[in-house]
Amino acid sequence: MRIIALVIGMWLLGAGTAAAFECADVTLPSSIVICSDPALQRLADERQAAFNEARARLSPAQMHALWEDQKLWVRSYATACGVPPDRPPPLPVPPAIIECFRRAGEARLAYIRNYGLSAGAGAAPAPMQGPPNRVGPSFDCRKAAYPLALLLCADPRLSRLDLRFNQAYWALFQQVGPDGQPGLRAEDVRFIAGVRRRCGLPRSGGLTPALWQARECVQSAYERQRQAWLARLTGAAYQEAVRSPEQAIALQRDLQKLGFAPAGLIDGVYGPVMRAAIAAWQSARGRAATGLLGDADARALEREAGPASPSGPGSPPPGRAPRQAVAMQRAGRIYVVPVRINGAITLPFAVDSGAADVLIPADVVLTLARTGTIAAGDFIGDQTYTLADGSTLKSARFVLRAVQVGDQEVRNVTASIGPVNSNPLLGQSFLSRFASWTLDNERHALVLGRQRPLPEAR
Repeated sequence: MRIIALVIGMWLLGAGTAAAFECADVTLPSSIVICSDPALQRLADERQAAFNEARARLSPAQMHALWEDQKLWVRSYATACGVPPDRPPPLPVPPAIIECFRRAGEARLAYIRNYGLSAGAGAAPAPMQGPPNRVGPSFDCRKAAYPLALLLCADPRLSRLDLRFNQAYWALFQQVGPDGQPGLRAEDVRFIAGVRRRCGLPRSGGLTPALWQARECVQSAYERQRQAWLARLTGAAYQEAVRSPEQAIALQRDLQKLGFAPAGLIDGVYGPVMRAAIAAWQSARGRAATGLLGDADARALEREAGPASPSGPGSPPPGRAPRQAVAMQRAGRIYVVPVRINGAITLPFAVDSGAADVLIPADVVLTLARTGTIAAGDFIGDQTYTLADGSTLKSARFVLRAVQVGDQEVRNVTASIGPVNSNPLLGQSFLSRFASWTLDNERHALVLGRQRPLPEAR
């Protein structure tokens, strides 16, 4: 509890100051990480300013609730990023940890800016609340940091409209081609600036009850611009843009199911990465590689992919499914399960509950490092390994940014380096992140339960 009090104290007690805390002589592990990066320091200052703004608008009861909530966050986020409260972080701080702190800080900033804006009395609801089957907007609400984005996240109608607006934009972007795309980008920038001006939305700050009244103005502006873009579309581009968001998402899942779309990109937005996936599927099937999914292509894709995946709006998101069975394959005298590492490479792993960490053979680790699948900043420790080819690799342990088995993806998993030519092992650093897991010997499957929240720092 003393650690929590120190962190909270440095972050909050200077209520009238702009700085979150001073970096001189810091000793807390999380503070060391923040002070190692100027961007993290600025982000911490922004959170302090947002907390001061919240204090001015919240009742004493609300402020107490935010305080308690903040203590829980402070206890958990650093540990979730691989920095426990009881030992210093590796120095220099690995880029993966800095990036994790940045994502957590941005999400927390958006949360604080919107705290206490309930749906009653004409005020705004908190972002990302609403019916579980809502879709949109076209961006990650955890990173929303300015009033217009916060408004789009807060209102389910605007969230859906923003996604539909972007369906029209990206279809037109593909239709006009490279020559017309710079002009369309500039048009979009002018539109957003015009919405802010006409609807009275500032460029920065939180979402206040007064700004919540601007949602009708924003809705009208987005609808008009969407219709203007639809009027310029023809053929497959128009067919794609008027499809429902749910259908657009289902087609993304079909492309993912067939191996053309990367994992984690199911959002209804057909930007450059999805265009490449669509064109790759079209080319592989002997169809015109337009990068647009007209009705004929959509029907062909649906037929090829087969029955729709049960996951979708209203279903548990990937990584939170109640239970999932992942088929295992026989490899000699053992069964292995395919594991995707850092979204880049899939390898067969044996399940070993006796291994403390995920274990990867040294020669495989060297290959992953050489190809950039794992980076220098991911390594922990200072032990040097000499491999069979005479090359060396420093460090006995490292952090895998993403480990995916089936649809379940676990972030920031500690891994160890095993002997050359040993079997990759799926150990407790992955398995313990689930509420339950079992081996189904009849079906030869690894059955994973729901993911557990990371333990709080004590």
